[in-house]
Amino acid sequence: MKKRMLSFLVAALAFAVCTALTVVIFRGMAARDRLESQNDGERTISALLSSLRNYDDFGTAIENTPQLKAKVVSVSVFGGAKDLLYAWGNAPRIQPAQEPAPAGEAGQMGELYVENPKDSSMIILLRPPQPRRPPPEGPGPAQPNAERPDTAQPNADRPNAERLPGARHESSFLSDTLRNADLIVLEVHQAEYWQRKRLQGVLFPVVEVLLAAAIAFVCFLVLKNSQYRANAEQQKNLVLLGTAASTLAHEIKNPLLSIRLQTGILSRVLAGNGARELAIIDDEVNRLSLLSTRVNDILRDPTGQPQAIDPLDIASEVGARLCGRPIVTCADLARTDDRRVLIDPERLRSIVENLVRNALESGGPQDAVALEISPSDGAVCIDVLDRGAGIPAKSREQVFDPFFTTKSRGTGIGLVICRRFALAAGGNITLEDRPGGGTRARLYLPRRHA
Repeated sequence: MKKRMLSFLVAALAFAVCTALTVVIFRGMAARDRLESQNDGERTISALLSSLRNYDDFGTAIENTPQLKAKVVSVSVFGGAKDLLYAWGNAPRIQPAQEPAPAGEAGQMGELYVENPKDSSMIILLRPPQPRRPPPEGPGPAQPNAERPDTAQPNADRPNAERLPGARHESSFLSDTLRNADLIVLEVHQAEYWQRKRLQGVLFPVVEVLLAAAIAFVCFLVLKNSQYRANAEQQKNLVLLGTAASTLAHEIKNPLLSIRLQTGILSRVLAGNGARELAIIDDEVNRLSLLSTRVNDILRDPTGQPQAIDPLDIASEVGARLCGRPIVTCADLARTDDRRVLIDPERLRSIVENLVRNALESGGPQDAVALEISPSDGAVCIDVLDRGAGIPAKSREQVFDPFFTTKSRGTGIGLVICRRFALAAGGNITLEDRPGGGTRARLYLPRRHA
């Protein structure tokens, strides 16, 4: 139990560490994709502002530039009081809940990026740079060709600038709109960014499930390996114990034979004196002899040498020997071929003998013990019946555990041997209440035709 709990704790810790690493990796991927998206947005802003050298406004520049038309969804310009000064496309798509930081001086712009998953786009909130401060009044070098920023022509410094078809080169958009702009809202397509983001959203739980499955599988293998090692060690101990038990049972039989021989001599010599004491010694010797035999049965190979045999012969022989009368009846199995089963004859004899002995020791009338052979769904049933006190329902499975017994002089291994031999032959043994009182011990064996 401690190993299992420790394995679970180690598995939980490994899962937590792997989850943390996965979160770090996915966050790094998301941050990289976000920076790439913002970089792409900045390139679009630069291209859009640069296009004003050749076009009147943003809309004209977008319509006549394929690269901009493929990227820009909408653009709008707001004044200082959030008045809409200019709009192209379905603008504004959203009213920004936040605003970018104030723009700096000397050409620095303030920017804020707002993700729009509904349209797979990115909304860029741009605060234009503040105009440069005019030089202080006073005497200074003459600048006859200097122009004020608000009156400079867009293409004055480019006398050879290309005049694109349909474009008008006037200063109204620059002077009337952008100079008064306080906020520019630009929405650009970011299909690749949103595709990667949604893919990561799907992959993260999948990776977590796979990690959990892998860790659970490793934990299962560790526990199975630990159980296998424990079973191997237990089997090794059982082999040693079985060898010792077999040796002990064999060594016990020799003294028992000597004791039985000596009691026989004493019974003849004493001529009736001490008969009660000699009978007690015989009973105990027989019990120890039976115990050693059953111990050897447990240690034997349960399969043995199976043969197609008729159980009626063995059942009749065992019943007549133990009960002193015929106790076997056959129902609907008149033909020998219908009664054949595949089992080692000695194993079947051991099963029937143990069951009949239990019936005789059940406390019921000796003449009520019976044995019936009948068919049942491709199997042959051998029922041993008695009219004893019965077995409590809660103990019907426990009696098949080694050394568990409800009898004061029982060994607790007889039914263990019976079920072991029956299972090895492909059958089973069950205990049931007998109608009218008593117990029905039913042995199932698969039918085998000659």
